[in-house]
Amino acid sequence: MSVVPSQPSRPLQYGVAIRESNLPSGVKATCWAIATFANNKTGLAYLTVKTIARAVGLTEATVSKHTGLAEARGYLRKERKFNSSIDYYITVPAPVLEEPPAPPITSTAEEAPAWPLHFEIWSADPDSY
Repeated sequence: MSVVPSQPSRPLQYGVAIRESNLPSGVKATCWAIATFANNKTGLAYLTVKTIARAVGLTEATVSKHTGLAEARGYLRKERKFNSSIDYYITVPAPVLEEPPAPPITSTAEEAPAWPLHFEIWSADPDSY
């Protein structure tokens, strides 16, 4: 499995990146659940697959698949511990953090028509119409 370059992230920044990603909806839900457990400064969450499965309402096998896909795409980094817990680091793939360059202007647009310069004056007297 290739590793996607990524940077540590904070939960709010991470949530936006997940929302804007093209990840399947189940993977997004799993990532959002992990983000709710993550430390606001480090992006680290100490979790078991069972805890995530309960939070998302999915099976442990499905959560494992989802976290594997998120890791492959650069949205998570997992470090297994000696027991059943895993350190999850929420990360954002490097290209997602960069602002896309503005497209060059290739043609000139026609100017919008000017506002009408004439005004109708309405009278308060209804008989004057």
